[in-house]
Amino acid sequence: MNRIVKTAGLIAAGLLGGSLFAEDFQTLMGTTRTTWPEKRHIGVICNYQKNLDAVWDLAKAAGVDSFITVVDARSDLNPVGVAAVLGNQKVDYLVVMPQDLLYHDGVYASTVVIKRLATMGIPTVATTPIALKQGAVFSVGEGTEGQVLVNDRLIGTIEVHLPERSMITQKSSLILGREGMATIQVRSVK
Repeated sequence: MNRIVKTAGLIAAGLLGGSLFAEDFQTLMGTTRTTWPEKRHIGVICNYQKNLDAVWDLAKAAGVDSFITVVDARSDLNPVGVAAVLGNQKVDYLVVMPQDLLYHDGVYASTVVIKRLATMGIPTVATTPIALKQGAVFSVGEGTEGQVLVNDRLIGTIEVHLPERSMITQKSSLILGREGMATIQVRSVK
């Protein structure tokens, strides 16, 4: 009986977690579109199979006029190669997947990729505050309690137009049948 209760709790937490990612990405994409309306090519690094739901949540949030290049990094910890692939694909910015095993917020490999992409003029955005310490331009999501946190080292050096606070904290529901999705391209590290 106790095992059934624990399993039901884990399933409920998993379902809740999935909807939180969707809301985080909705808020993140809304902020990103306000900041850089012309930037529509999104880069992502993750184990594609393990993060499939999160990538699709991002695609739904990004909308039909966006393009996502996913670098499928399953076991190869090669941040220099990952940054090169994203740079060669000419992504406009990187979105850090908060739950990826190798390239999530706060790990050294992500820091290397973020810093290499920054030298190429490619910014990074995320949903958790720790990504700011790694060099992300801004972060907004459940981990920031709905507030847009901006990297203070970048204040005055880049032009960032953040939306009004009422737009940031407003949570929206996903209506999957009516919303368009971004096109997703999956690449491997060479």
